[in-house]
Amino acid sequence: MLIGYCRISHQTQSDGTSLDYQNQKINEYARLHNLNLSDVYREVDSGGNDDRAVLKMIENLIVENKVSTLIVLKVDRLSRNILGGLQFIDKCKSHNCRVVSITENIDTDNENSNLILSLMLMIATEERRQIKSRCNQGRLMKWKQKELPYSKIPFGYKRNKKGDIVIDETNSHIVKYIFNKWNTLSKNRNINKMTKTKHLIKLLNRNGFTFNNKRFQGWNIRDILTQSFYCGLIKWKKEIQPSNYDVLISKRLFNQIQSNL
Repeated sequence: MLIGYCRISHQTQSDGTSLDYQNQKINEYARLHNLNLSDVYREVDSGGNDDRAVLKMIENLIVENKVSTLIVLKVDRLSRNILGGLQFIDKCKSHNCRVVSITENIDTDNENSNLILSLMLMIATEERRQIKSRCNQGRLMKWKQKELPYSKIPFGYKRNKKGDIVIDETNSHIVKYIFNKWNTLSKNRNINKMTKTKHLIKLLNRNGFTFNNKRFQGWNIRDILTQSFYCGLIKWKKEIQPSNYDVLISKRLFNQIQSNL
C-alpha cells in the first residue's frame, strides 16, 4: 500500500503548507511517477509531538508491513524532533517502507538521501529549539516586570485590545461573590467542604452565574478559591511575587479562605 501524510500545526495555518496544498502535491507526485496512491491521511497537530494519533496509526500499518511507500511534502511534516524523526524513519526502513519527501527530493531507497535527511531534521530541531529559547526569554522578561509569563489568565480577567490584562467587569463580581459566600458558609462549623461546595453551586445557578458560559463545577470553585492572582500575587516555577495587576480580593480574605479549604 502506498500512502501520503499531511500535517499542519493548527487549522488557521496559511504558510504555503495547508492540508489541501500538501494533498495536491502528493497526488501530483504520485501521478508523475505512475504510483498507485491508496490514500492521503491528514492531521492537525504539532510537529514536536511524536505521539500524534494519525501518525501513530500509520506507524502501526508500517509495523504490520502493510505500507510500501510513505510520501510527505516535507520532512518536517513527520517530526521536528530529530530523535523521534530518525526513529520513525528507521522503523519505516526496517519494515521495508520507503519514505519520500517531495520538497527536499529525499528518497530513503537512495543511500545518498540519508545524509540530507539527517541534516534537514537537525535544522528543523534547531529551529524549534531557538523558538523555544526566545519564548523562554520573553517569559523571563515578563516575570521580572511582575507580569504573567504565560497566556492563560484567571476567570474574572480579560485582555483588552492592547493585550493588557484587565478586570472583566462581567465576571469579576462572580469571583467576589464566590469568595464572600464561601467565607460566610465557613462560619458554620457544622458543614463540610463538599456540602459548602454544593450549596455554593446551587446559589450560583440560582443567580444565573456561569463559568465561561457553562454551569459551575466543583473544580471551578476550587480553582477560583486557590488562585492567588486575585489578591495580587503571581506564581511561576515555584516562585511567587506581587504583581502589577488590579486585585479583586484582599489578601486578608484570601488567606482566611485558604485556612478554611
